[in-house]
Amino acid sequence: MSKNNNEQDNILKSKFFLKLFGIPAGIWMFLSIISMTDQSVPESMTWGEFIVYDFIIFDLIILGIWFGISFFITKHHKKKEEKDIKMGRTLEKIWEEKSTFQKIRFPLIMSIITFLIGIFLSSDFIGFPWKAQLIIVLVAFIPFLLFMIFWFVIYTNKEKRKVFSIFKTISIVITCLLPYYYFIAMFFIVLIEAVNPMTNPKYYSFHIPDSKVFPKKIPKDVEDVKFLYAPGILQGGTRYTLYYVDKNMTLNEFDKKYQKQAEWIGHIDDYKEKVGLLNGVFYGTPSEYKNENDYVIYLIQGRCDDSGYCNHGYFLMASFNEKTHQVVYSTEDW
Repeated sequence: MSKNNNEQDNILKSKFFLKLFGIPAGIWMFLSIISMTDQSVPESMTWGEFIVYDFIIFDLIILGIWFGISFFITKHHKKKEEKDIKMGRTLEKIWEEKSTFQKIRFPLIMSIITFLIGIFLSSDFIGFPWKAQLIIVLVAFIPFLLFMIFWFVIYTNKEKRKVFSIFKTISIVITCLLPYYYFIAMFFIVLIEAVNPMTNPKYYSFHIPDSKVFPKKIPKDVEDVKFLYAPGILQGGTRYTLYYVDKNMTLNEFDKKYQKQAEWIGHIDDYKEKVGLLNGVFYGTPSEYKNENDYVIYLIQGRCDDSGYCNHGYFLMASFNEKTHQVVYSTEDW
């Protein structure tokens, strides 16, 4: 029993364990503290609530899991180290036996993994303003660039064991923090897309929301095309709007397309069922706050919460203005 206790004490006191567990744990706690809600906001957490809900419940679970992982990795490492000592293999000899690929293997593999994750995170950026695209790509590929630098530095200093040890340790620490980083990165990317909505009709086919209502392609013979796509974040809803003028369209033809699908048909001022549901159906179009009541609206789907004023809801609609031949397709989920 005492032998096992001594073995555990040796593992917990080893420099390898202290680095493997201590460095990521310290960084994690630092990030946890600075990410606490602003104390100037009345609804935000107090320090007491933060300690109970964030630190005790969440952080201790995460740190406990990492402690267990670090313990077993260190235990395996010590057994390998003891085996090497018995065989007369010193650290210098082991270092000399390592091939160049073995030295750069870990950061190289992480470069490939983070590159693939970066592609996934930035896959939706097509069509957004170029500045937003640049920020999205940068955020998505920062880990990839870091690991590329690490394996390149190790490769160019492959004869220096100290350089290898430092950058291998940094690589492991950053790998441990990647889940935290990617969670923040996904939120940040959606935020960038939400505040820089896509308005270029050229990319309409990449983001068509519902082809049963929205046209699969923007008709070729239409004029003054306007398109808007903004992904939702927090209280802001995901929105799609397509507007154009179609001089060949008639109300009878439009009615044939959408009458059977619609749960309500009429002018916006006549809609009394769900207060506030249709307030933003013409957002981002030339008709917003202008000739809205001239449109015949075909409400395909519409739902609201029970607050009495659609604080949360969803609508999908098609509409046509017979006087001006303006067509608007719109949907929002908020």
